Amino acid sequence: MRAISFLLFGFVYIFAADFWTLSGLSKANVYVSNEVSLIDPETISSIKRNMRNTLEGEGVKTNQRDSPTLMLILNEIENDGTHYVYIELSLGEDVHTFRDEKSVSFALTYNINDFLEIDESELDSEILASVATLLARFAKQFEDDKE
Repeated sequence: MRAISFLLFGFVYIFAADFWTLSGLSKANVYVSNEVSLIDPETISSIKRNMRNTLEGEGVKTNQRDSPTLMLILNEIENDGTHYVYIELSLGEDVHTFRDEKSVSFALTYNINDFLEIDESELDSEILASVATLLARFAKQFEDDKE
């Protein structure tokens, strides 16, 4: 059994398969949770626009009722003028469990993150660059899952 697990892990690693899947995603809402105190409100608006544009660019409808939610969470730790920002991009949706009593649960079906050390003067631009990278990875995963 151990050998089979090792081979399976090796196969997944070699072919760069990801744990997450985005296949079948046709609609999603956008949500941003910001805990970074010094971020410009326009940066948050820009992040939301970029998230919507990424989804729509992949053919995913936005602002739809009862849809999965593409969430971006920004958390901050400040230390002597240096800001540490943890950025998490997740897709959350209602899923049906395979338990004896089939129930609907909220689950994260996609998740990636980034951790930044940023000077206050570069806070907004570095966060926007990181979000752009996370959204590009999301779009690539979406494209890969279509194939």
